[in-house]
Amino acid sequence: MAELALGVVGLAGTVDACVKLGKYLVQACKDYSQSDAKLNELSLRMEICWLRISSQLEVMTHLERGMSAEQNSIQGRILLVLRSKLDDAVILISKPDKFASSRTAKKLYFLSLRDDLEKTVAELESWQERFKPTWFQLVKDAPLATIDGMHKNISVGNSRHATEPTLEAVKFRRAFEEEDRRPVFIAEKTLQSLYKRVIPYCSAQLAVEPNESKYHIIDTVSADIVNAKDARDLASRLRDSNPLNSGTLKCKGIVRQPKKSSMAFIFRVPDGYTNVRSLRELLLSGQPPESLTIRLEMARQLVNAVYFVHLYEFVHKNLSPETILSLEKEGERNATVCLVGFQVIRHAEAKTNTSKADRKEILYQHSARQGSESVDFIMQHDIYSLGVCLLEIGLWEPLITYGPDGTQQTSNIIGPEQNGSEKYTPSLVQKQLIALSRGKLRVIMGDRYSKVVETCLTCLDEGNTDFGDPKEFQDEDGIEVGARYVKKVMDIISEISF
Repeated sequence: MAELALGVVGLAGTVDACVKLGKYLVQACKDYSQSDAKLNELSLRMEICWLRISSQLEVMTHLERGMSAEQNSIQGRILLVLRSKLDDAVILISKPDKFASSRTAKKLYFLSLRDDLEKTVAELESWQERFKPTWFQLVKDAPLATIDGMHKNISVGNSRHATEPTLEAVKFRRAFEEEDRRPVFIAEKTLQSLYKRVIPYCSAQLAVEPNESKYHIIDTVSADIVNAKDARDLASRLRDSNPLNSGTLKCKGIVRQPKKSSMAFIFRVPDGYTNVRSLRELLLSGQPPESLTIRLEMARQLVNAVYFVHLYEFVHKNLSPETILSLEKEGERNATVCLVGFQVIRHAEAKTNTSKADRKEILYQHSARQGSESVDFIMQHDIYSLGVCLLEIGLWEPLITYGPDGTQQTSNIIGPEQNGSEKYTPSLVQKQLIALSRGKLRVIMGDRYSKVVETCLTCLDEGNTDFGDPKEFQDEDGIEVGARYVKKVMDIISEISF
C-alpha cells in the first residue's frame, strides 16, 4: 500500500511529508533542549543531521524529472524507510501533547526519552550515510545544466549545513565535464619544498609543509604505466573530493618528474588528522581495535571508498592493506579510511595496463588476471580484492607478513604451502580464503559480514546470485558495473550492527 501511495503522490509529495515530520521533530527537540545537557546535545545533532537530509532531499526533487523508472523506484523505497523512521519518532515525541497537562509534565516526559531520542538521531544519521552514495549517483547522472540551475534556485538564506550538500553536488557533477577542467599539473618545486616521511608498508609518503604544518600524501606513479590523461582526469575529479564522504583524498595537483619517468599526486590530509598509518601496519601491530564496531566501521568506509573510485569511472587495480590509509586525530579512536596506491590506476574504458607480479598479487588479484595479459581488468576484479581486504579487517590478522629484509611472506593463516603443482595456485588460494570466510571470520564477525566477504570473493564465479540477477552487472562499457555491485555490498554491510 505504501508503494502504491508513493506512486500516486510522486517523490516530491513523499519528500514534502518527510520534511514536515522532520521540522516537527527538530522543533520539539529545540523546545526542550535546555532541560538537560544530554538533550541539548541530541537537539544539536538532530538539527545538523536534518538540515543535511532536507538539503539532499531538495536536490533529489530537482532531479526527479530526469530520473529513469528504476532510479525513481529505488529513491521511492529509500524515502519510505525515512518516512517510517520519522513517523515512529514523531508518534513517540508527540505523546505529551495529548496526555500531559502541563509544561513540567512534558519536560519530565522528554527527560525520560533521552535514550529513545539518541536512538532516533543515530538512525537518521545512519540513514543519511546510506542515502549519500545513491544521491551522488543521481547527481552524476543528471545534466550539468540541471545541477547548475538547481544550485541557483537554492535559497541563499539556508544555513551552512543545509547548503553544503548542494555545493558538493555542483562540484561533483562538474568534475566530469571535460571543458570545466582546470590545470592540474603543478611545478616540481612544490614537491621539493615538502618535508617527507615514510609511511611503513606503503609506497606513498607523508609530507608536511614546514611553515604551515599541513599534511599531504605523496603518491608516485610510473609514467610508463599510468598515462598522463588518466592521471589528469583522476586528479581533476578528486580536486574537490571530501575524504569524509568518499574515502578519496582531495588532490592538490600532479608533479611531473621527467628524469624519473614518473608523476607524483599530491593529496591533502584533512586538518587535524596527524596520525597516518597504513592498514598493513595496523594489522602487523597485533593490536586490534577496541571494539568490533570500530572494525566494522573501517570495513564500511573501505567499501564506500571503492564505490567512489568506480563512480569516478576508474578501476584501482591495486587494492590491498598497503594502499589503504587510516587517518586519526590525536586522542580519538575512530579513524577515517582512505585509498591511495594509484600506481596502476586507469579509466574504466581505457586499455588495460600491466604491472610486475609479486607475492601480494597471488592473494589480492583474482585468479583470472594472474599470469595473463590477455584478460582485461574489469571492476569486478577490484571487488575481489575488496573481499580479501574485508576478510583481513574482520579477522584482524595479516595475510602477508614481511621478513627482516622487507620481502613479502604469505601468512600461516592461509595454510602451509603445498609441494608441486599445488604450491599456492590462484584457485587454491581462493578456496582457502573462502574457507576462512565461512569458518573463522563467521565466528568473529557474524553470518552477514562473512557472506558479504564470500560474495566479493566469488563475484566472477558462475552461480553467484546472492545480490540478484548476474545480468544486472553486465553492460556494454562496464563503467557502472562496479559501482552497482559495490552498492549492493554497501547496503548489506550498512545493516550490520553489534
